[in-house]
Amino acid sequence: MKEKLSFKSYVLVGSLLFGLFFDAGNLIFPVQMGQLSGSNTLPSTIGFLITGVGLPLLGVISAALAQSDSLYDLAQPVGRNYSIFFTCLLYLTIGSLFAIPRTATVAFEVSLNDCSVF
Repeated sequence: MKEKLSFKSYVLVGSLLFGLFFDAGNLIFPVQMGQLSGSNTLPSTIGFLITGVGLPLLGVISAALAQSDSLYDLAQPVGRNYSIFFTCLLYLTIGSLFAIPRTATVAFEVSLNDCSVF
């Protein structure tokens, strides 16, 4: 990519990266982790930073270094069938298999779980 990004593109990429790193779990989990860790706060914080920040950052860096145009192109060197399967599986995992049920569960646990109606 040789062209210079506009300010609008920087804002878009920045908001996408913010959404990648700061999701519903990263809002609630650190507080609960701090409560449960007791005197082991430092090891639990290091573990959270590695898994919650380090691994997604490694994924962003590796995707940027690959310089592919799409997820299909990223998986294409392995094989055509694999790239179709991997792309479909990843889109399902991101959306309907894990993210939507997890977000709904977190919202229920935080807001409605203590209500006597449910």
